[in-house]
Amino acid sequence: MSDSPPEAGRRERAPRSTSNPPVISARTLVTAALIVLGIIALVFLLAQIIGIVLLVLVAVVFAEGIRPLVERLQRRRLPQPVAIILVYVGLILFFGVLIALLVQPIVNEATALGHNFPTYQRDFLSFFNSLERRFHFNVDVSKQVGGALSAAQQVLFTIGATIFGVVVDFVLVLVVGFLWLVSAARLKRFTISLFPEPHQLLAGDVFSEIGFRMGGYLRATAINAVVVGVATGLACQILGLPSSILLGIFAGLTAAVPLVGPFIGIIPPVLIAFTVSPVYPVLVLAVLLVVQLIDANTVVPLVMNRVLALPSLAVVLALLIGGTLQGFAGALLAVPVAAALQVVLLRALVPAIYHAQGRDDQAYAAAYAPLSAHLKQTSPRGGGRRLLPR
Repeated sequence: MSDSPPEAGRRERAPRSTSNPPVISARTLVTAALIVLGIIALVFLLAQIIGIVLLVLVAVVFAEGIRPLVERLQRRRLPQPVAIILVYVGLILFFGVLIALLVQPIVNEATALGHNFPTYQRDFLSFFNSLERRFHFNVDVSKQVGGALSAAQQVLFTIGATIFGVVVDFVLVLVVGFLWLVSAARLKRFTISLFPEPHQLLAGDVFSEIGFRMGGYLRATAINAVVVGVATGLACQILGLPSSILLGIFAGLTAAVPLVGPFIGIIPPVLIAFTVSPVYPVLVLAVLLVVQLIDANTVVPLVMNRVLALPSLAVVLALLIGGTLQGFAGALLAVPVAAALQVVLLRALVPAIYHAQGRDDQAYAAAYAPLSAHLKQTSPRGGGRRLLPR
């Protein structure tokens, strides 16, 4: 009998592996590099075609804005293309008559403003120089003001060069808007058919809500711009300021930008008021602030907040992002785009999060507020779905 332990009971332990950490394969590195290059190429492509994207967005917003007029004509048994053309003809005639009535006063006031600009600049500089001497400013205010006025004068001289580009863009918007109105229904049906059948009703509601928001925003912006422009022009005329028509048109255009636009429209009348007397800008500022206050408490709640339904913080963030990306045009389009994103968020993403967390439909219904009164019949009764009672 052997003293050595049996071979069956002896287990040889394999030495511990001290292998190095796994090395990233070349295939993974190539894939990651291709993904990064693809993202960079996509960003570069979007940067190159951002002008086209903005033009298409303007055309879509414009088309949704005139859709109620087109549908009203269609209910009178007119074919859709004929109804669209009739609406276009009506809009062109309206703007043609408006331009014919205003072109001569605008030309006269622009010519007078251009001729009197050196006088206005001299008055501005004299006023600010007196402020410098009185308050001992450490900055050269007169130099800054003079540079700003010179830039404004150059804008007045070069504004005619931009008219051709505006006319071309306007024609493109009409063409793209016509094509959108003709093909939007088919495109909407095709897009909805890509969703699972239980979600197709909700998808249709989301598309309808987005269209209503964009079109309603255009109509509300146009109404508010006309009201602000006319009220500001009349106030400037009563106050005796020169170029009251131009000041009213500028105020109406800037009123298209929510929150900050109305205050930008006040700046030119206040600056021109310095040419009257040193204290006259205070009166002009007070009158125009009253005009903006009345507009903000009457017209804006009636025509803007009813269709926009965006919190003020979302509007400010949208304006900052849009203005940073594409200036004034980006700021104009940022608000309807933000409203469309809000619809997707509240009608699709939030219900999905609630259901993923196991909450019932009543929890979502308690937190949900209808976005558009016009679409109450299609608003969700709970959990983003239309079939459950609220």
